[in-house]
Amino acid sequence: MAYAIGAVTAAIGAALFYANLPTRYTLGAVVPAVQHLADATLYKVDDEKNVLTAKPIKASQIFDQGPVLVMAVRRPGCAFCRKEAKELSSIKDQLDKAGVRFLGVVHETKGVNEFKPYLAGDVYYDSEKKFFGPKERWLPLWMGFLRFSTYANLYKTKKAGVEGNMEGEGRLLGGVYLINKNEMVYGHLEKEWGDNVEIEEILNALKKL
Repeated sequence: MAYAIGAVTAAIGAALFYANLPTRYTLGAVVPAVQHLADATLYKVDDEKNVLTAKPIKASQIFDQGPVLVMAVRRPGCAFCRKEAKELSSIKDQLDKAGVRFLGVVHETKGVNEFKPYLAGDVYYDSEKKFFGPKERWLPLWMGFLRFSTYANLYKTKKAGVEGNMEGEGRLLGGVYLINKNEMVYGHLEKEWGDNVEIEEILNALKKL
């Protein structure tokens, strides 16, 4: 009995240790090249129920219009994602002053209608998940729930008054990219649930344009 309890305890400890390792080691962390993103076929989301009726465009057409800040949204219903969209939208005046467009890209359409009020820009659907690759980073549910930082981030989100739901696919990690035509000026890869980009880093990146 004692041996069994010890084995279970060791297994739980190992799971906790592995789950809390930096995900750059367990999942990878490769910022996508602008050329990879530019090839994405996007559909502008006016209503999540009629996405594929929109005229498809290449992301390169958006990049050609000038600098753009893109939030690759892990899950539209996620409170963490909504909080990040809200924080990025808070610097809309600075983005406008720098001539930077702001938009969101989703890999699923469920919940986009409720998400859009949090993001001060257009939302596009990326069916090929180009903005979440080229090496997609899928955080297993068990790993996400065992990470101590998940609960710290949940506390911050609740404190900020942002609510969400559990609907949709939340394992595919997203990111934030500041792109100036063919250059990746700044790239932030989401490391875990609630790993929101630092706004100060975005403001500093704007100075490089």
